[in-house]
Amino acid sequence: MVTYLDSHSVSAEYAFWQMEEQKVRAFLLTTNRGMDAWLSDQWDAAEVRANEIFDPEAHDGGLVAEIYEDRIGLWPTDYFWQLSSAVVKDAVALYEIFLETLANQVLGRAGHRLSTLDTEDSWRWPEYKSFYTHYVGVDVASDDIESVLWIRNKLAHLRDGLRTETGRAEFASHVEQLGLDGPETAEEQPLGLVDHAPYMTHGVFLTQLQTWRLLDLIAVQVGKVALAAFPFIYGRQTSAHLEALRLGTPLAAPDLTVKQVQKYFVR
Repeated sequence: MVTYLDSHSVSAEYAFWQMEEQKVRAFLLTTNRGMDAWLSDQWDAAEVRANEIFDPEAHDGGLVAEIYEDRIGLWPTDYFWQLSSAVVKDAVALYEIFLETLANQVLGRAGHRLSTLDTEDSWRWPEYKSFYTHYVGVDVASDDIESVLWIRNKLAHLRDGLRTETGRAEFASHVEQLGLDGPETAEEQPLGLVDHAPYMTHGVFLTQLQTWRLLDLIAVQVGKVALAAFPFIYGRQTSAHLEALRLGTPLAAPDLTVKQVQKYFVR
């Protein structure tokens, strides 16, 4: 379970991220509690209706499921997959927005700002990584984050399907890398997350508990980046690339050429 950082040790950008990230968590929790109960009620109602209309000459044991599917059109497993997918994608998007706005704060100490914040464009991940490695000295794409990004990208482009055994094995390795498996801890039990999983999975599927744990991992990474950037924003810490930018003689870095620096980092 994540512990948020004290506001005195991080910039305001962290506080903005935390506020939105807590909304994502609330969305996951409240939807679990509300929809699990509602879907259960719908199944009970389908059973009542099946008992009312059951005709042994026309029906079999699948009548309840037929009524449920006709009324709802979505099985609980499919619903909670949609929920998990939405949460993962939004949590990664929040991290990406945090990285851009925090970079803008760091650049401000060198008299520059990030030009993409005035447009509908955004950075690519190689650019995020290069900036934070060379200007701030922190890795924003740890092994855990690379695994999270892999999962997010598959959810976005392949939904819940993986096409090869290699892909399915890679997904399993990412879940293991992130440490998402394992029974509920004493701290996690009061969350009330739905604990079922589908009978058969062929692709990217995270349980609700795994989804919550993934949020924790992203939050830990956000905290590391926020702490690393703090002395650049509020103290006197600097770097060779930041000083060169301040002096008007920007340095190139992998995935950030001088031309790109001049495009992205403007006065």
